[in-house]
Amino acid sequence: MTTNDSGSAPKPPAKDPWDLPDVSDLTIGVLGGTGPQGRGLAYRFARAGQSVIIGSRAADRAQAAADELGHGVRGADNAACARDSDVVIVAVPWDGHAKTLESLRDEL
Repeated sequence: MTTNDSGSAPKPPAKDPWDLPDVSDLTIGVLGGTGPQGRGLAYRFARAGQSVIIGSRAADRAQAAADELGHGVRGADNAACARDSDVVIVAVPWDGHAKTLESLRDEL
């Protein structure tokens, strides 16, 4: 590490962007994946090559949204989405966060 001209704490060296953990084998779950924000996130992660599961209160609704998005996105009910994902994004309206997360306590 080097000190800067003002003599304050040294700056850590810049990180090499290629020196990051490989997350390509992780599955990303998107709770609320049938809404506009969830669909947008799911689509972009899937296009980037990530495995994605969309979660919804109704598995058939999640699967219909997943089929529309393509790129290998899968649909499931929220419990299966949470249980089968390595990383879970909560994309439900704020008012629904507490109820959704409390109902998925065991799966998460």
